[in-house]
Amino acid sequence: MNALAIDSAASCMIIAAKKDDDKATLLLDIAMKQSEKILPAIDFVLSEVGLTPADLDYTAITKGPGTFTGLRLGFSALKALSLSHGIPLYAIPTLDAYSWPFSDFAGAVVSVIDAKKDQFFAAIYRGGNISIPPADTNISEVLKNLAPEESVLVVGQNADVFAENLRALSPTLDVRCYKGAPAATDALFSLAEAMITNKEEPLADYDGPDYMRKSEAELALEKKRLRQ
Repeated sequence: MNALAIDSAASCMIIAAKKDDDKATLLLDIAMKQSEKILPAIDFVLSEVGLTPADLDYTAITKGPGTFTGLRLGFSALKALSLSHGIPLYAIPTLDAYSWPFSDFAGAVVSVIDAKKDQFFAAIYRGGNISIPPADTNISEVLKNLAPEESVLVVGQNADVFAENLRALSPTLDVRCYKGAPAATDALFSLAEAMITNKEEPLADYDGPDYMRKSEAELALEKKRLRQ
């Protein structure tokens, strides 16, 4: 199938296109310049595999949780393509996408995104199934849901930071780490095609990202209302 996938949930945006078995992937780790580069990046990966937007069978994106700016950019770009060319858009929960390649791991897979302020968006998977659902949490709370004797694999773009701090909190825990960003877009392709096979509905026009955490503007507005 011909497809385009974007992981825009973390600080490094990953954009990939595939035409059957041919694939091109581009990483944009350029902070605020992502807004300037996302459309040229989409054009680039599509051209590398010999596609135009009109050739796409579907697009896929990390649904969230994740960064506000990144998720907005990714959704805006793919919704524009969807509206312009009638391309179905499939949204995959971010932490599911990060954990999916490691479904066969014999232990706990901890899928994470750095949410700043000593917090992480995290979920725990065992045997390919979700064990502890996504939460805006901290490492100490995640540790409470890990058995001392089980192996732990931390995955996601910020896996190294989480794993280092987890080892510091529990030096005897068997903690491994995989920080391989492109795996996310591979998972998006596979999970979206599974949804297509199962005849699941693509994203509706009115559906948006799952931010999980309120924005700074929303929090400021709530504080203002409480003071009134």
